Amino acid sequence: KDLKLAMQGCDQAVYLVHSMLPSASLVQGTFYDTDLILADNFTRAAREVGLQHVLFLSGLMPLDSKLSWHLRSRLEVEQTLQQAAPEVTVLRASIVMGQGGSSFAILRRLVERLPIMLLPQWTQTPTQPIDLRDLIKVISASLSSAGPRGQIWDVGGPETITYQRLLVTVAQLLQKRRVMLPVPAFSLFLSRLWLRLVTQAPQALTYPLVESLRHQMTVRPSHLYPRRELMQTTWEDSLRYWLPLSEGEVHSFRSAVTTIGTRHVRSVQRLPLPAGKDASWVGREYFEWLPQLFSFFIRSRLEGNLCVFYLLHPALKLLVLEKSVELSTPDRQLLYVKGGRLAAHGVGRGRLEFREVLNKQYIMSALHDFRPALPWIVYKYTQAVVHLFVMKSFGRHLAKLGRKT
Repeated sequence: KDLKLAMQGCDQAVYLVHSMLPSASLVQGTFYDTDLILADNFTRAAREVGLQHVLFLSGLMPLDSKLSWHLRSRLEVEQTLQQAAPEVTVLRASIVMGQGGSSFAILRRLVERLPIMLLPQWTQTPTQPIDLRDLIKVISASLSSAGPRGQIWDVGGPETITYQRLLVTVAQLLQKRRVMLPVPAFSLFLSRLWLRLVTQAPQALTYPLVESLRHQMTVRPSHLYPRRELMQTTWEDSLRYWLPLSEGEVHSFRSAVTTIGTRHVRSVQRLPLPAGKDASWVGREYFEWLPQLFSFFIRSRLEGNLCVFYLLHPALKLLVLEKSVELSTPDRQLLYVKGGRLAAHGVGRGRLEFREVLNKQYIMSALHDFRPALPWIVYKYTQAVVHLFVMKSFGRHLAKLGRKT
């Protein structure tokens, strides 16, 4: 709803969203499931307002058949956004060298904080960075009516480089004497721990990035963005321009959660969707199935558009959900939290949804902006745990029904 209001009157949009930092005080679920919901939200809103062109900044895709979840997520977002407008342009990039780039900031912090560096095997992986200024030129060209658009393009600087050479050059330009010792092994666990402890970047950011480092991230000549003259800044010139900026100006790794005062919850799970079923059916099945799971003390009752969960007696309401008739469709069911003893007074925008994604491959179950009534520490280790158990159990239930059909 917010996206539709924001995009009224727009012809084009640039999609830069990536959800690797937490978006709530408590997040249950993976960044790639959250990314999928965000892209699906955008796609639905874009279709309704009539966007004509969408540009998405994605990641370079290696030829490996087994992609990391970080890169698989980028592909899923690409597939989802292809339905957002008549014309969709995808720009696939490796490291973006410049202000705000998380990978660039991590490289800098490693050099600044480690006098002796053990270089695992992934530091020998080739990559093809692009300067932020060049990337902005490419995006601007793609948004013009005469620009290359409507296809998937690889974008990158004129040279390939290994991560080790990047680290060495960063040390030289920062005038830091560093001892670098290559280690002939790729230890995912040690690399994650090393990056997180040294750079102070959140686990949710570093873990997916490290998993992708084993892939060669270079452009495919057959898919290179046609206007090569826009991407001529070398990686060395890029480092010389951006490194003089202070560390805080480059990246602070701050999450939007730090600006939110009220504790709230986001819980997202990807569930199987039985063949021939839709989100409307999943919603009904959930409300019929849940009381069976807790048949010894939880009951439910449907009252028009209200679904009430109560403890043994109807007077002891645990949670009250109201279906949004305006925003619910057969492929997306939206229910707002309206009350109950488990929800905070004045529940705000808390909502539960079931939505189909990726052409009915999955159903996403998501609880957004929920504010619990229980004290936070109690909620985290009781109600939150139960909610996750319930959704995983419901996923197994759907899978079982899918096997039967």
